[in-house]
Parts: sequence; C-alpha cells; structure tokens
Amino acid sequence: MEVVLFIHIMICLPEHVELDKLIDHIRKLCWEISDILKSYNQNIDNTKEFQRNLNIKNFETGPVTSADLKISKLIKRRISERYPSISWDFLSEEDKEDNFKKKFKSKWVWIIDPIDGTRDFIKQTGEYAVHIALWYQEAIILGFVLIPSKEELWISSCDTGTWCENKEQKIKKSICVNEKDINKLVIVTSKSHMHSKFSHLLENLNPLSVIGMGSVGYKIVSILNGDADVYISFSLPGGSSPKDWDMAAPSSIIEKAGGHITDSSGENLNFLDANFNQEGIIIASMNAKHKELCNRISLLEKFL
Repeated sequence: MEVVLFIHIMICLPEHVELDKLIDHIRKLCWEISDILKSYNQNIDNTKEFQRNLNIKNFETGPVTSADLKISKLIKRRISERYPSISWDFLSEEDKEDNFKKKFKSKWVWIIDPIDGTRDFIKQTGEYAVHIALWYQEAIILGFVLIPSKEELWISSCDTGTWCENKEQKIKKSICVNEKDINKLVIVTSKSHMHSKFSHLLENLNPLSVIGMGSVGYKIVSILNGDADVYISFSLPGGSSPKDWDMAAPSSIIEKAGGHITDSSGENLNFLDANFNQEGIIIASMNAKHKELCNRISLLEKFL
C-alpha cells in the first residue's frame, strides 16, 4: 500500500519567520550543498586523487573531510545571513568539542550533520546524506534529509507532513506503509557498528534479510521508499552510539510520514540531552506492527 500522509499540527516559529519561506530557503541551500558535494569528484577519475582533495583526518575513529567543515560553515552562515535578527542556536557535528560546552539560550536549535555517512562519501558509495533539523522545546518541528546520489530531498514539517522532491520541486516518491510480519522484514543496519549481541539479536529475529547500509538518513529514506522495512541501531553501554545530529532530521521525516522511530520500549527519542547520545536500541519503521516488533526486540534483549 502506498500513501502520502500529512499531519496537521500548528508549528511554532520565531516572530516574523514564515514557514513557507523558511522551507524554501533551506530547500535552495540543500541543492546548493548537493552541487558542492558533487563538484568534489568532477573531472576526477582516480579515487585516490578524489580522497586526497578531501584532506581526510581520523578515518578510522570518525573521519572528517574538508567537505564536512565547508558544508557545516555554509549552513550556519546562510541561515544566520537570511535571518540576522533571529538568535537561533546551532548544534553541528563538526563543532566537536565546542558542542559539549554549549549552553543553548534559544528555544530554537538547528541540529546539523553536514555529511552523515562521511566514510561512504569518501568511498563514493552514494550512501551518504545531509541532515538539517530545527528543534523547538523538546520536538523536531522541521527536518531536511538530502540524498545527493539519488537527487532526492526529503522535507518534513509539523504542518504538512513529509514529502520528497527533486531539484525542480516535483514530488518524486510516494511513502510506503506496510503491515509485514517480522519474518518477512528487510532490516537495515550500520555497516561498521556490529557486535556479537547485535548479531545474536538479528539471528533470533530471523528477518527475511539484513542489509548493511551507510548514513542513518539514507537508511530511513530506504524505508520510506519501500526498499527496506526496519532500521535497527544497537549501541552498547560505553561504546560508540549515534548522536543527535545523526537522528534528528531522519526521525522527523519518518515520524511526520506516520511512521515510528523509538527505543525498544516504544518511547520516542529525546534530543539535546547530555552528551547528545542516542544510546541503546533504536528501531525505525513504517510498519503498522511497530509496537509488536519493539516488544519482540525488548524481550530478546533481556536474554542477550
């Protein structure tokens, strides 16, 4: 079954900021970013030359490229220039240590991941995304997930739900909702954060298949497109876990499409808590049986 769902809730923005104009501004910014990212490998046939141009640092622990830094600065600059009288706050992955010293003074915080899936950008798999989300008083009220390799821009707002556009602003995709049983699910997971407990969990779930995939945004879009059914993230205490900038925009586009992204107890995600961690088991789906899936995973988790 394919439907596009719209959720009508009043959205609260700073005074004199109009929703349609704000969305249009971020839309144009996203396609500008897409062009910039694609420009890095134009006229370059050699992968090693492409990677040298990125000035990669910390590849093993969490790569950062010149593109990550450039896009992060561009997003903050463009929003600040367009709305000079608004005292938004910004939380970007590339602000690194400064993030943990911040005291947010505004009710509105832009949560940004300039390139989610930097390893995939470096390896040119196409499985990377740009995340831009606007948080207001404990909720994400706007979300943008750009998939440059697919030329898809997913936009969500509390007023109008979730939709996907191409560069010409034509609606590109319907959103896929399903009611599949657990053993018929295609599950997407991280390529690089698998551990023995996660492997055992997946074995006991016994889904149709498990696919390792790059960016969180890319995985969530694969669910909205109907190419996968469920995304599961499983981080151990004290281990590596997704952060707010990984989850904020993707959570918005799936929730405002009528889907779910929760912990294994079925509780929604919180943002801007200490350390910005999204720990434990996180489950995202467009499945009408999401609660049943959470219950099954929660039960299995006790025996891992």
